[in-house]
Amino acid sequence: MRLGGKRRDVLNIADDDTRPGVPHLRPVEDVAEFEVAPGRVYKARWPIFLPTLAIAAICGGALFFLYEEGRLGGALARLFLIVLTVGVPILAAHAFLRYQTIRLQVVPHGIRYHPGWPKDLPVELPFELIERVRAKHGLIGYLAGTGTLVIDLTTGGRIAIADLARPGPARSDIRKAMAEDDEN
Repeated sequence: MRLGGKRRDVLNIADDDTRPGVPHLRPVEDVAEFEVAPGRVYKARWPIFLPTLAIAAICGGALFFLYEEGRLGGALARLFLIVLTVGVPILAAHAFLRYQTIRLQVVPHGIRYHPGWPKDLPVELPFELIERVRAKHGLIGYLAGTGTLVIDLTTGGRIAIADLARPGPARSDIRKAMAEDDEN
């Protein structure tokens, strides 16, 4: 995650005690709390596997071309074969782990999110730290209904939750909950 041009872990913000009176992010110890707390849970969607499928298709097509040309004994063919047998399974495992762990939920006084593997714990973010919420989509995101939810913090930082299904409704739910929280 990029904050102010530097790579920083979201949980490191919580450890910064130099800002008195600012509520801090805190890791959620029990991952099962996602299902217990009321509210809709937003998860990842299938397009997270598209880069892996594209690499497999390109390497497979290149190997087929080399086979048709009778050049399977060369270094280029070995490179494509290594990518297909080693790289694609690793990328598929990474995509699957992210698919299973990306979560976002609006809870009564904030949001609870898990940005996905390799992060180990979800994070609870109080509404007091949220300045603005945006949904960003790429071309595939518009077609498949996925995107990145970008949360600008009052501390000047930014949190991006990528590969989220339906980031627009998630943004609307967060804004609605923030407005209700302000009324109380």
